[in-house]
Amino acid sequence: MRHRALPVLLLAAAAHGCASHHALPAVEANLQRSGVIADPRQAARLARSMTNGEIAALLDVDVRARLPSAVAVAALTSRCAGFQPVLKPLSAEELAGWAEAVKAHRDVPGVLPITRLVHRDDRPTLHSLRTAAARLNCELLLVYLQADSEVDNYNAAAALYWTLVGLWLVPGNVYEHQTVMQAILVDCRTGMILGTAAGDSRRKRLYPLAFKRIQRDRLYGRTAAEALSELQKSFGLLVGRVAAAAAAKG
Repeated sequence: MRHRALPVLLLAAAAHGCASHHALPAVEANLQRSGVIADPRQAARLARSMTNGEIAALLDVDVRARLPSAVAVAALTSRCAGFQPVLKPLSAEELAGWAEAVKAHRDVPGVLPITRLVHRDDRPTLHSLRTAAARLNCELLLVYLQADSEVDNYNAAAALYWTLVGLWLVPGNVYEHQTVMQAILVDCRTGMILGTAAGDSRRKRLYPLAFKRIQRDRLYGRTAAEALSELQKSFGLLVGRVAAAAAAKG
């Protein structure tokens, strides 16, 4: 009986040794620290707004945009913290989501993507993005920054990886991914930040080691889509408030 129990005890000890508990690194999509916003007063106002945790917050500024006008959308991404963000292309599906977010507002007839064809600077700044929006004849500019964080841990089942078959059959890895997005809506004429919006998604998934790349790609796609959906809903509320403020001004 003692000999039969020995393999079980050894396997339990191995499983305990394989488990890891690394925390998900903090992730921050921070436009004011990215170099996109050069004006320290603008950066300070934005920091206060986002610190308050407000979604679709309309800031206390004078809206001078001449509506009706489409919104120019610039999507930025930073693969690593502290690195200069780069302009990324918008898919047809994402563009349709932005159009859906503004369709209830007749003074905002649609959205136009800022691409490298109209943004001719290597380094995106608020000024260069406003210039690109002006080339599209847009009064409003939406800029959002996406940032991601991930961690991959072993659980107790990872001890079965030594069987080789377990690499394909045993979910011994725990992968966690978070996507955060921060957005600002800008008056192209003045460069003032009119309001803010945000999106966030965090998910976990168990998987066998042999399917590491596939499962990571799937989870990344899911969190990015969920964060974007939340951001677009927030933007829909925000752009409605901006349009109402512009209409009240006459």
